[in-house]
Amino acid sequence: MALTNEQYDALMRQYNHKQARNNQIVAYRTDEVYSAIPALSKLDEEVSKISVSSITAIFNGSDIQTAAAESKRKLSELKERRINLMESAGFPADYLEPPYDCPDCKDTGYVNGKRCHCFNQAAINLVYKQSNISNILSKENFDYFDLNVYDENYYEGNSNVSARATAQIALERAQNFVQNFKAKGGNLMLLGQTGCGKTFLSNCIAKALLDEGISVIYFTASELFKVFEDQTFKRHVNVEDLHDQIFDCDLLIIDDLGTEFPNNFTITKLFQCLNERLLRNKSTVISTNLSLEEMRDTYSERITSRVFSYYDAIRLIGDDIRIKKVMMNK
Repeated sequence: MALTNEQYDALMRQYNHKQARNNQIVAYRTDEVYSAIPALSKLDEEVSKISVSSITAIFNGSDIQTAAAESKRKLSELKERRINLMESAGFPADYLEPPYDCPDCKDTGYVNGKRCHCFNQAAINLVYKQSNISNILSKENFDYFDLNVYDENYYEGNSNVSARATAQIALERAQNFVQNFKAKGGNLMLLGQTGCGKTFLSNCIAKALLDEGISVIYFTASELFKVFEDQTFKRHVNVEDLHDQIFDCDLLIIDDLGTEFPNNFTITKLFQCLNERLLRNKSTVISTNLSLEEMRDTYSERITSRVFSYYDAIRLIGDDIRIKKVMMNK
């Protein structure tokens, strides 16, 4: 998911296009307003003259603070007159301001030399689109979550809650997670056997949050540890960028934890990843086929304790719904 030079250039072209569009809109609106309010053109000329005279006064040896205060007073008066003229003619006070898509970076993609949150999200969206994930999310989202594929007569152990009822609870909790995400964030652990819908549910969460402009990165466990491995041993620049995004994105989804080959490296990196995201108050969703005991045996008590202390568990049960869907389609 790291950006290639071509992908970076493509994103910067988008930002250049936004800036050109904004300039064009402001130019058009300026002509429109000047035509409707001839006095506004003269007022703006006065603003320019005051700015120039303030600089000239400083170079001529005038007191800097006095000159600045006087300039500020005059500009404030002109600004108020400007707003009154525009509003009296039926224009909003900010009509001549550029219509930025992102006011934080003013559609440049950068704030104080660092990539803006909108740039990071655009990068994620671009890579998702080019990796075909957008096609997946168009089919795996809350609109397509079908409770009917879960057996209402299937129970596990001594539980009196069916697979369908369990899925209903899981769906409602996932939707609540999305609805409250901006205010509360949080972490989820999706538990259940293979094929019970954990990946589908995590994709539902990803799609809903991406639609709200939340930065989401999705990895299978194997893909995640491959990034850590490349960053540690190969030191690729693009991988380093992606490595940073893993810790900074609003939501990291780790799918199928436990399907990778566990060793000391992966266990250490998993703890560092989860711990660092907790320290940064960043949210994580993990799905796994492992039971609590299997997680403890695989990843150590320290990781298991941390996960179940800071993550809300959502469980899905039932037969492999992927096989069931194939059979239903036939």
